[in-house]
Amino acid sequence: MASIFREAFKDFAWELLDGIRKSANDRISDAEFEERIVGIEKATVSMVEANVDREIIIKMLQKHWNLRLSEAEEFVDWAINEV
Repeated sequence: MASIFREAFKDFAWELLDGIRKSANDRISDAEFEERIVGIEKATVSMVEANVDREIIIKMLQKHWNLRLSEAEEFVDWAINEV
């Protein structure tokens, strides 16, 4: 009976630890994503305030932040409305 109990719960601690690690990694990933968005917003607003041409801003966002054209355009539109 004891061996059946041991066998049933032998990986329980590892499974619990994996769940805790996944939860922590998910929170870190969310924080990294939010920080990335904040960085893109700040860069975009800075370029808009410096009167950089819209097309140049879009190209810079695509090059340095790996954004799609539509994503870069959305950030530029947002920044123009913020400034």
